Amino acid sequence: MRRAAIVVVAVTAAAPAARADDVVDDEPTQKGKGTEKEKEKGTEKEKGTEKEKGKDKEKDLTVGGRVFARGEATRTDTVPWTGELSLASARLGVSYRWKHGVRAKVSVEADGRVSVRDAFVEVAVGAGVEVRAGRFKVPISSIEQASAWSLPTIGRPVVADVLEDGIGLTGRQEGVRVEWTPAATARLTVALTQSVATTGDDPARPLDDGAGIAVAARAELEPVPGVRLAVVGSNREVNYIAGVERYWAGGADVELDLAPHGLGLRLWADALAGTSHFGAATRGQPSTGFVAGQVAAGWRLGGADKGKRFVEPFAAAAYLNPSWEVRRDDVTEVMVGVGAGRWRRWRVQAQLSVVNARGLRPAGLRGANEDIDDEVTAAVQLGASF
Repeated sequence: MRRAAIVVVAVTAAAPAARADDVVDDEPTQKGKGTEKEKEKGTEKEKGTEKEKGKDKEKDLTVGGRVFARGEATRTDTVPWTGELSLASARLGVSYRWKHGVRAKVSVEADGRVSVRDAFVEVAVGAGVEVRAGRFKVPISSIEQASAWSLPTIGRPVVADVLEDGIGLTGRQEGVRVEWTPAATARLTVALTQSVATTGDDPARPLDDGAGIAVAARAELEPVPGVRLAVVGSNREVNYIAGVERYWAGGADVELDLAPHGLGLRLWADALAGTSHFGAATRGQPSTGFVAGQVAAGWRLGGADKGKRFVEPFAAAAYLNPSWEVRRDDVTEVMVGVGAGRWRRWRVQAQLSVVNARGLRPAGLRGANEDIDDEVTAAVQLGASF
């Protein structure tokens, strides 16, 4: 189960400073302006000589990183309780802006093996339009878009694994993305990315077959500060063991951070439906319909400013029906836990999760030869941000 553990590093060379989760992840959650106290701190940092101010306008270099250390005990329906201590994530990223019109970013994961997470160049072409090319997150699912450091839970629910590795709908891909922000409260994003292969390889596709290009679109609206709503759509090609087919999906998601309204609630939720290749394995059909939903929420007590003490009880739930034509094939998960520490500095988390996988679920829900079983996991995680 994909669950990340993190420390975040942020060293800023110029203003305005980027947030650490914007350096190590594709997108920061809730691009808000922070508390009044944070604004005052930011204003003080921007003060300086005229020469320094001129430099600030030219460039903005931010280095960031994150690490989570975790201990967990797990029991499945076939394996008794086992325990493990691990470094779940150790990530380093660099983001560079030049004249606020060009941005380049690279982030690398180094938790035992080195792999590139994000790597792209982004150019502001004017009229609120930005073009990004490289490797980045597909703009689907609020839980997937959120940084694992920003989520209150230890990692994401198991359904997030299925959406990325099994269905090929989310995750990071190579491609081109165009984002249009016509107003401060609205945004439209369209991404063209490379095809997905659940078998592990990713062969080039013929041009007369669309070159395996997937299209994802996302329309966002922020009607009030801290409340973000979105609708999404996708048409993608998946290369799986039995062949290559095209599939569609659509849905909606919401993200809440009610700190601007004096409340501690933070919430991410999404609902998705579409077609997938699971029918080929279970019923001999080239495609079948799926439904998936996820929600994660926490209520933060304290932590009004960065570095302040906080406690945050949280809960999450996920549901997947991989084939709506089949009964007793669904997967559910429930998470409960609590986190505490210094807000956006460090935190310790304790979590219990229970996965229930019904008997008629298809094989390979997490990709080729990666199944999901009934599972109970108790985990403790320590992370820090600097």
